[in-house]
Amino acid sequence: MKKGFIYGLIGLVAVSVVGLVIFMFTIDSIVKSSIQDIGSEMTGTAVTVSGVSISPFSGKGTISGFRVANPEGYSRDFAVEIDQFSIELDLMTLFTDEVVIRELLVDSPLISVEQKLPENNIKDILDHINSMESFEASDSEMVIEHFMLRNGRAALYTEVGGERSAEVEISEIELNDLGRGGGQQAVEDVIREIAEEVAERALRAAVRSGGEQIRDAIRDLFD
Repeated sequence: MKKGFIYGLIGLVAVSVVGLVIFMFTIDSIVKSSIQDIGSEMTGTAVTVSGVSISPFSGKGTISGFRVANPEGYSRDFAVEIDQFSIELDLMTLFTDEVVIRELLVDSPLISVEQKLPENNIKDILDHINSMESFEASDSEMVIEHFMLRNGRAALYTEVGGERSAEVEISEIELNDLGRGGGQQAVEDVIREIAEEVAERALRAAVRSGGEQIRDAIRDLFD
């Protein structure tokens, strides 16, 4: 009886160790595929990540080469480009229905605003994100305790009335406790909240700081 218990305990420990090892070697691919799959479905364009490196012990790491492709019909390849941003996960929550991201720090993102009358690439992406018909909400929930975007730039481009371009700074964005306080929120709801805030800051920065002709081209986005 005692021997069987010991064997069973050893087997349980062995299975747990194997599971931990598998988790350690797959966490990066899990995060990468989640970003690409959910992001692409929400935006209606290709969302890609070139690399993910997260410590299986601390949950801290980096995500590099984040790109959101432009919708069809626009000349620029990408709407959003982030060379690298840092993330800190509560690793244990990856095994629950509520994933907790302790911190998401986005540094030096480039948002390319391309205006065609009456279309605009950023507005087209937001329209797809806000369209409930474009994706099925997941069962998983997500909390982001601290989100920070800094040193952002908006590159403005239009061929309306002749080719023109400009580049402006995006004011710093800091958000706390996303996914908390207003009831439980699905992963897509939290992502949508961030996307709307970032896009609005980028477009309003363009209206305030862009050249007069650029401002006239995108002013109708806020009507």
